[in-house]
Amino acid sequence: MSTLSPQALVPDAGLAPEAEDISLYVRGGRLRSSAEVVPDAVEAERIGISRLWLSERYDLKEAGVLLGGMAARTTRLKLGTAALFPGSRNVLLTAALGSTMHSAFGPRFTLGLGRSMSAYIQNANLTEISYAALADYPDLLRRIWRGEDIDYDGPVGSFRGLHMADTYPGPAPEIYSVNLGGPRASRVTATAGFDGVYLQPFMTAEAVDNTKIYLQKACEEIGRDPASIRIVVPMISAPELDDERARAYMHARMVTYLGQPGLAEAYERINRWDAKLADPVRNHPMLAHDPDRVDHNFHRDQLMEVANLVPDEWMYSTSLAGSLDDCVAKMAAYKAAGADEICFYGSTAAENASLVAAWRDR
Repeated sequence: MSTLSPQALVPDAGLAPEAEDISLYVRGGRLRSSAEVVPDAVEAERIGISRLWLSERYDLKEAGVLLGGMAARTTRLKLGTAALFPGSRNVLLTAALGSTMHSAFGPRFTLGLGRSMSAYIQNANLTEISYAALADYPDLLRRIWRGEDIDYDGPVGSFRGLHMADTYPGPAPEIYSVNLGGPRASRVTATAGFDGVYLQPFMTAEAVDNTKIYLQKACEEIGRDPASIRIVVPMISAPELDDERARAYMHARMVTYLGQPGLAEAYERINRWDAKLADPVRNHPMLAHDPDRVDHNFHRDQLMEVANLVPDEWMYSTSLAGSLDDCVAKMAAYKAAGADEICFYGSTAAENASLVAAWRDR
């Protein structure tokens, strides 16, 4: 009996040429319905976006369900997590997610792993993981995918005879580190054998360039080719929108970051921003009750009042706004700084169709 390959399940007629260095972060923040996500994947593939990234949330965005639904409706679109928190699953369950995605839909899955925010983890009653655990995690996954029988006692946990009964015979999923691009995180990315790094939004081109330097130095110390690590830079994308709508996309999204304790200080380190400029946002009454969960308490359209307090210079220097020519020029500047892939963030695939075409045809 003949069987169809996963790639043959859905026809690829009518797809635009693929822009291999463009991806999309799908539906950041809260959802009113999980059904919003799958059509975005179909549209992203249609207009030529190469990869779609989904960050898991413990409500309407369970990664396995949504990634499977998106994969079933697409043929060539790569799909990744950005980020999946390793402490939310036994390592065998994470391995099963990757092998099942590849077996069912072809080798299109990328596993993004991140340590997440302390406050978010604590509110979810999960245990934080160390850099040592994050460094061991990729090796454990790859050994499981190879079909090894594993005895391990270390930062990730204690396992005896850890293995899969059935393994996927093709290529293993690539594994990316999701972080802010600092020296320590970059060293772990290089030494632990991560295939790429997915940075955080709102990083300046200079900060991206610094990350590239940190990665190069870490690779040189262990004899690894720095080009073997792909750098993905998410950028808020609001092309061809008037100022009011652009601010709704850019400034409101940043509120959900500045509401996280310590994150303004992190941006001060990597971007050389003055963290005190974030105080009007962090001290706003809307964030007073539970500031570390602002992204859980509000949808984007409820944040516009406080969003007006976000410094414009932070947003316009790190986002894609204005004319298509302006956006293409900003993307080119980030590519020159070290980005291998630009990830549109905060908007839908359809809202970026003209920008994808402009970038591909530049």
